[in-house]
Amino acid sequence: MTGTWFGYGQPDSKDSMYLDHFLANGQLHSQFRDCIKGKPYDSTEDGTWSVSGNILTIKIAQHNGIAMPRTDTYRLVSVTAQGFKDVYLPLNFPFDERRVEDSFKMPGCQLVS
Repeated sequence: MTGTWFGYGQPDSKDSMYLDHFLANGQLHSQFRDCIKGKPYDSTEDGTWSVSGNILTIKIAQHNGIAMPRTDTYRLVSVTAQGFKDVYLPLNFPFDERRVEDSFKMPGCQLVS
């Protein structure tokens, strides 16, 4: 799971995109972009991640640099070197992420709006 992963979709918006940086030391940095009428609305979350069996647990410490602790749990469906699929358990919402280079930049809104 260590690496940088990109995907589309959130429970509240299919057009949202995200970039997850899973670090080997268990730290997590996530970037989010919502595109509304072609304009980007970006946010970040920082915390930790761990896997036990097929359960991925993400403990968010900060949202946009402000303390907003919460714990999110996901069931891992498949994990390969190129991508992984998981399901956010509280909403039964599927995610599909693909591995990207650490230098990958979030696409602009003109590509998705």
